[in-house]
Amino acid sequence: MTGKEKLEKNTGKRQESRKTGRSNGASDATNRTAGRQKAAQDAEHPGGKVFKATNRTAEREKARTANRKKPVANKADHDGNQEVGRWVQIRLIPIWLRILLFLLGVLIAAMLGVMFGYGVLGDGKASDALKPETWQHILKMINGDV
Repeated sequence: MTGKEKLEKNTGKRQESRKTGRSNGASDATNRTAGRQKAAQDAEHPGGKVFKATNRTAEREKARTANRKKPVANKADHDGNQEVGRWVQIRLIPIWLRILLFLLGVLIAAMLGVMFGYGVLGDGKASDALKPETWQHILKMINGDV
C-alpha cells in the first residue's frame, strides 16, 4: 500500500467518524473505561462523589484514629499476648538543657555584638569591649559622672 492510499484510507475513516459522531479507537477505549468507572461509582455511591485518600498524611490520620479507638491498657488479651500501650517520645535533648543552650547562645551573640560595635563601628579594639574598665567608663558616662 502506497503512502497516498494510506492517506486516503485514514482520511476516509476520519470523515466517517465525524459523520457518525464517533471518534478514533484510542479515545473510544478511554471513553469506555471512564464510562465503566463512572458506572461502578454510581453503583457503589449513587448520591455523591467518592474521594480516595492517596497521600501518606491521610493514611497516617486513619491509622491514628484506628489506634485511638483501641483500649490503651496493658492488659493481657484472651490469647495471652500483651497489648502494647501508647508510644512515648523520648527527647534527645531535655527541655532544661535546650533552655540553657538558648540562653548561652543569646549571651554569646550579645558579646559578639558588643565586640563588633566597639571594634568595627567604634574606634577601639574589639578585645577591649570585654574589659571591666571599659564598662565602668560606659556606666560613668550614662550616670553623668564624666
